[in-house]
Amino acid sequence: MGIEPGRVDIGNSALAAVLTEVDEQRDRLRVLAEEMRGTTVEATSKDRLITVVINARGLLTGLSIDPLAMRRYRAGQLADEIALLVRRADDELTERRNRLAGELVQYQGPGYSDLY
Repeated sequence: MGIEPGRVDIGNSALAAVLTEVDEQRDRLRVLAEEMRGTTVEATSKDRLITVVINARGLLTGLSIDPLAMRRYRAGQLADEIALLVRRADDELTERRNRLAGELVQYQGPGYSDLY
């Protein structure tokens, strides 16, 4: 008798280790996705008059403009500063996402070559 189609013989300890690692990585990926889903990033101008908040998708979800900023900046300058802050927040978000993903794959675990 052989192994039924669609079933894996877990008798091989190296194969069992790989399958266990895949399950663990899937669980870590699920936790990472949940963590990132709720992430927001804030960036504030140097003069502390403008603050933006973006969500995990990079969408602007919050904008705070001190009334003094309306007198200090012309409309175009204010728009440019807001756009700069959104880019800065998005860069931080990307860095955070990459760091978390890097931690996820840092452990290589058993490889396919271990199965031979």
